[in-house]
Amino acid sequence: MSSEEYTTNAHDLAEAAKLQSQLEDDGTNINNNETSRAATYRIPSVSIDSGAYKYVLITAKQNNKEEVFVHSKRGAHYHRNVAEPLIPILQQSGYTNIRITGGGRILRDDDDKIIKIFGYSYGFGRADHALAKDVVERSGKFVGYSITWSNDGY
Repeated sequence: MSSEEYTTNAHDLAEAAKLQSQLEDDGTNINNNETSRAATYRIPSVSIDSGAYKYVLITAKQNNKEEVFVHSKRGAHYHRNVAEPLIPILQQSGYTNIRITGGGRILRDDDDKIIKIFGYSYGFGRADHALAKDVVERSGKFVGYSITWSNDGY
């Protein structure tokens, strides 16, 4: 099945809203002694699967320092499918104030050494693609790639 066969529907919108609400209400998003003692495993700020896939932009704090994450995932039918596995890892690693600030698509072409960031998420809104581009560039994972962004397309 191609990713074009998955169209955002009322169920996906409700699940995305539920995920956002859980993050707002979740006690792990409040600094407490248990959270501050959590493992400080370093989560990669950028994880982009090769190909064209949905991505999310997530902000979170660790040790009172805000970090931004750009993650895409092969096989994610909806943007929430990218965020869902990442959020518990962030929580278990001591991150707080976790927010999904938007989404879109990322095309990573290793042959032509290009990364294109574009589009939007129905469930989470349009990500700040300029910020996503900056995070990808600063990660150092894609040196020599041409990295561009646009608000065009889906």
